[in-house]
Amino acid sequence: MENKRKSLFKRIISISLAVFFVLSFTLLIFATVSLKNNKASLFGHHLYYVTTKSMEPDIHKGSFVIAKITDTEELKVGDVISFVSRDPDIAGMINTHNIDKISYDTNGKPVFTTKGSNNPTADKYPVYPEDIRGRVVYDSLFIGKVFKAVSNKWVSFCITVLPILVIVLVNFIDLVKVINFFPDDDVKKEKNINSQKGGN
Repeated sequence: MENKRKSLFKRIISISLAVFFVLSFTLLIFATVSLKNNKASLFGHHLYYVTTKSMEPDIHKGSFVIAKITDTEELKVGDVISFVSRDPDIAGMINTHNIDKISYDTNGKPVFTTKGSNNPTADKYPVYPEDIRGRVVYDSLFIGKVFKAVSNKWVSFCITVLPILVIVLVNFIDLVKVINFFPDDDVKKEKNINSQKGGN
């Protein structure tokens, strides 16, 4: 009974470590890809890290946000969107602001005016449909800290390599025990056979 409990405990530990490794590795890979390529998406969602206080107190600096890919026709004033900024100071970088106004150019193409919750005035540069990465559907400061942490090489080492080493070590120890167990068992069987022959 005790051996069964130990076996079950080891199995639970191994499975837990494996699940933890897979989830951590997935987050690490996607975090790395997202930082290098703002077009990367996961199941129709983009993951971003907020680096300024422009959206406080609604979204804090350092927060993790999920922007769902949304048809621009569904967007409305007040929605929070993540988009590629046309501002020369941060051109090409992702910005996350509220939609302050929606207008249309001469061709009927929507033009979005955005504004940070913490900013006194609207953004100077317009946002076009092709700039928008998605509507923000979730934000978390805690996950943002985790998101930033996994980008650190030492943290990524701890959450990816160490679990593998632990799993390998646990299985190696079990293998050694198995190897050591069977020879002893064979010796016992041989002694029993010899004793039975001697008795006859």
